[in-house]
Amino acid sequence: MQIVTWNVNSLKARAEFVGHYLDQAMPDVIGIQELKLDTDQVPVELFESRGYHVCMHAQKQWNGVLLASKHPFTEVKQGLPEADEGQARLVSAVTNGVRIVNLYCPQGQRVDSPKFPYKLRFYDALLKWLPENASADEQLVVMGDLNIALEPTDIWDPEGLAGVPSFHPDEHERYRKLLAFGLVDAVKPHIAPNDYSFWDYRGGAFHKRQGMRIDHHLVSAKVAERVTNAWIDRKWRKKHEGLKPSDHAPVGIELRD
Repeated sequence: MQIVTWNVNSLKARAEFVGHYLDQAMPDVIGIQELKLDTDQVPVELFESRGYHVCMHAQKQWNGVLLASKHPFTEVKQGLPEADEGQARLVSAVTNGVRIVNLYCPQGQRVDSPKFPYKLRFYDALLKWLPENASADEQLVVMGDLNIALEPTDIWDPEGLAGVPSFHPDEHERYRKLLAFGLVDAVKPHIAPNDYSFWDYRGGAFHKRQGMRIDHHLVSAKVAERVTNAWIDRKWRKKHEGLKPSDHAPVGIELRD
């Protein structure tokens, strides 16, 4: 069972690009962030025509998350009412025996911006929501653009970027609380240090390898024991057939049956 997370930075702009990816990679489950489309504008046929079931929490112009699976969904849940402040950033469902929580967590912008305390409030609410809606004793995957690079090897300039959003100690504290819930990083054991999942469009960051690993699969012990491989699909951060990529690469895990 192959599960992929991918911030596509606008499904409207990248529907054809995503279609190429689905045809080549053929994941069993994919979680997408940053749809930037209202529900009735999401191209569900892009997925359904390829045999996927779809559930989503969409929003006009901004944010938005979607799950697509080769198996039907049950127990679909949308939103983080205590803290998302009207922003569509969470969709959760069970598929093929695995509960998947797909997240697009706030970035935070700057420490002196109102968006940074909003990010911390979002994480605090997530830490409350998770034990109320999931269990670390089940088959559980918490994945998505978590917008946190935890370790120095997860960011290209840990000294210069220390204390900025995505690499701030207040964020690290909350990330570690997610792990303490009973989750482990399923990707890290399978990649090299300084492998990243996000590179800014500006300044040639991708070619300079100036990136961050902020897209994650955090999994329960029952899923961790099934993980046979994990990867960051860096080639999909490059143009395909002249189509502009997202600034994130797909990140995947493979589970044995």
